[in-house]
Amino acid sequence: MKTKRTIPSHPSRSDEDGFALLLVLWTLGFLSLIGAQALVLGKSGLRLEASTLQKAQMETTADAAITTELFSISTGQSPPRPAWRSGPDDGEITVSVSSHADNDHINPNVAGQTLLSSLLTISGISSDQANFLAASIMAWRMPGYKGESTTPGQAACTSSGQPFHTFEDLQAVPGMTPAILSRIRPHLSFAQLHLPDQTSHDPIVRQAMLHSGVSMGADQKPDDTGLEEETLIMVDAVASRKMAHMNRHAEVILMPEARPVPWKVVRWETVTR
Repeated sequence: MKTKRTIPSHPSRSDEDGFALLLVLWTLGFLSLIGAQALVLGKSGLRLEASTLQKAQMETTADAAITTELFSISTGQSPPRPAWRSGPDDGEITVSVSSHADNDHINPNVAGQTLLSSLLTISGISSDQANFLAASIMAWRMPGYKGESTTPGQAACTSSGQPFHTFEDLQAVPGMTPAILSRIRPHLSFAQLHLPDQTSHDPIVRQAMLHSGVSMGADQKPDDTGLEEETLIMVDAVASRKMAHMNRHAEVILMPEARPVPWKVVRWETVTR
């Protein structure tokens, strides 16, 4: 009896061609996807580079306008001028500049207990608490200070012998709460060198000055008499290019006798509005 042998089947030539074509199409699709992704990333990178370059150009133009304004003030060519006016431009970039001497606020490193207490009282703090806080502020910056601080149950302030540089420093004073600090914060300046007066643009500061009856008494000004000619100057510049704008803000202490640069920078930054 003969045994029937089964011959294994092989894929036809057309099946092999179809698989090869499918593989080619997959490869082309994958390469197209990679190419499209690379094109998108390339365009995004170019936009980012152009945006970075534009920001750098606007910042440079604004800073140049601020520097020009400061040199004009320091050399006596012009006083600080709060009104906005056109500054030097750079091609497509235009810039406006404004400046003023900051005499509107109260510096807790300069003011005495009477004025500080008045500011706290005008801001809605009780008289006893205001007196205690004012004395604590004085004791914080002046070792051995003896002031009116008789509020019962309050811990005495241990002096650090250091000036206040930030609002975080001020909040470390015993009795100073975030709520109280938020009330007086808009009326304070850590860089202003002198006391304000009745010409201050801040109505709360004017009321505090009137309430305290304080002039430039012995406890109301720094010991260094050389500061009398130094002034805190604030300059703002807005650089514009088409729809883009950049606001730069500078706070400097003007020192007419200093060389080669007659000022000391307190703050120089981009302001987001």
